[in-house]
Amino acid sequence: MRLRNMISFKRLCDNCASHGCCTDSTVPLVFSTDFEALKSIGKAQDLYIQELDIKGRKVKALKKKQNSSNCVFWNEEKKLCSIYEQRPFDCRAYPFDILFVEGKFHWIVYSCNPDSNWEWSEKYLERLEKDMEINKIFDEIASFADNTDLILPDESKKTPYTVLREVRFPKLPKIEQR
Repeated sequence: MRLRNMISFKRLCDNCASHGCCTDSTVPLVFSTDFEALKSIGKAQDLYIQELDIKGRKVKALKKKQNSSNCVFWNEEKKLCSIYEQRPFDCRAYPFDILFVEGKFHWIVYSCNPDSNWEWSEKYLERLEKDMEINKIFDEIASFADNTDLILPDESKKTPYTVLREVRFPKLPKIEQR
């Protein structure tokens, strides 16, 4: 099953025209568990992390390289992430994301080919839902529920996406009302 998922990702990424994962204007959010992981490898300083104020909420995100749309951790020469083992949840999940639609959280997939058959992705989504720190991350995501612009910023809306299914939380997050 692992090989089939890698092949599906390879086809998906090789056919992608947006390259949103590490080289476009979207910035991955850095949740508290991600911040601690980056801190453990000495990569949690202001050089790598920025704090954004989006509609009154403070959110941490990875920075882009100066005068570039590339992630600060993207190695252009090798075409890979320099912190791959400690990359934030947003990076691990990409091209999948979570969007609050009609009162529920849904998995979406960014794709240059929204008509693709996404059945292969189910095992990957299940693995993301079993992530060791997922409840903490989902509690933080839930605090954005009333503001989809935080979960799907304007830059991300440029890439087509498909709604896959509702997120299956290990425990239901508390949705903060603002």
